[in-house]
Amino acid sequence: MDSIDELDMYEAEKRLALYNEYRDAARVFTYYIETELRAYLANEVTVEPMSGPGGVYFKVMLTDVWIYEAERQNRFVPDTLIYSVNDVHVQRLKADDE
Repeated sequence: MDSIDELDMYEAEKRLALYNEYRDAARVFTYYIETELRAYLANEVTVEPMSGPGGVYFKVMLTDVWIYEAERQNRFVPDTLIYSVNDVHVQRLKADDE
């Protein structure tokens, strides 16, 4: 096996591990949030449209957050603030008791 194949296998293993972690983490969060750059799980989310010189952008405040990013060392953070000039998608996840 050459180094390209090894790198492809390494990346595939990281993607699979991240997906498995996401699947487990999604059970304890209320919202799935997606921006152009990445996805998040959170228990609280506020999206506020803002007007600026370049037009409208979104200020997204998340609390109790899991960040869907393979290279990140700590995917769990207490809160985060995101600014996006593109669409922000928020989905409420179905609770186990619903």
